[in-house]
Amino acid sequence: MSILCAGEILYDFISQSPNKGLGESEIFEKRPGGSPFNVAVGLSKLGAEVSFLTKIGSDEFGKSLLNYIKESNINTDCVIFQNGYKTTLAFAAVDENGKAEYEFYRDNAADVNLKMEDLKNLQLNKFSLFHFGSIALLEKPTSLTLKNLFEELVSKKKITSFDPNIRKSMIKNEEIYLSLINQIIMKVDIFKLSDDDLYYITKEKNIEKAVANLNVKEGCVIFLTLGSDGSMVFKNNEFKFVPAYKVNVVDTVGCGDSFMASILYKLKDYSYNELKNISLSALKDYADFANKCAAIVASKPGAANAMPNLEEVMTFF
Repeated sequence: MSILCAGEILYDFISQSPNKGLGESEIFEKRPGGSPFNVAVGLSKLGAEVSFLTKIGSDEFGKSLLNYIKESNINTDCVIFQNGYKTTLAFAAVDENGKAEYEFYRDNAADVNLKMEDLKNLQLNKFSLFHFGSIALLEKPTSLTLKNLFEELVSKKKITSFDPNIRKSMIKNEEIYLSLINQIIMKVDIFKLSDDDLYYITKEKNIEKAVANLNVKEGCVIFLTLGSDGSMVFKNNEFKFVPAYKVNVVDTVGCGDSFMASILYKLKDYSYNELKNISLSALKDYADFANKCAAIVASKPGAANAMPNLEEVMTFF
């Protein structure tokens, strides 16, 4: 069965000025992006059947992105193309410490205007797994639409996946935002987050204590990315560390999304009950596969274009 990814699709304008950060960068290169869309592209490149749910504007950027979705072999049945809206633009750069910086421009943006009425023809029985998250949850009506869709899929015992991919500079009301995030965390089956996300949600610097403070349901699988240090996987109060692969870093934009896509690719054929009973050892192997994918992305210019195919991953290291 197919995987449904939902959320924003946009154009990333990525700095071509190494280690200068956004303020000092002078040249930017345009690339398709958006965290959930990167995940969808990553899944498709690995060979999974995937659909993408979003709303796209009628500007030239939107038309171009619609073509890119089709070229990426992603099913477009859930893509809503609507006149009068624009495409979100994101500017990204890597600072001198290797951390990605972002600024978003989304005036009258299509991806924040997804409504429940837009989902009336959505055939949920076609999908075995639902993934969502990122900046799509920052503004209504899209945030409420995706939350309601998530709740419906939870009630149907479909496997759900969530990556908050937090962008602090865009959060207008931290209390409301964290309330929404925590409502999702309580019910989701696969939860991926970065070490920065974990600290923002829990305000706890010790990783083991912070993860223990997450109010997840029993059996929830948690993947924590640690940048160049690798990743960790947690389940039912047990965890394993998975070291990273060392590469010459070109761009870290999209590494986390590639990691997420790789995990979903490995878990796509599990049933709801099989996922509940999956071993920590198997999850560690999947995290190792995901670390390889993220390393490949880090060695290329980032975003959706950098997502590897299965042959690249299997021949890596």
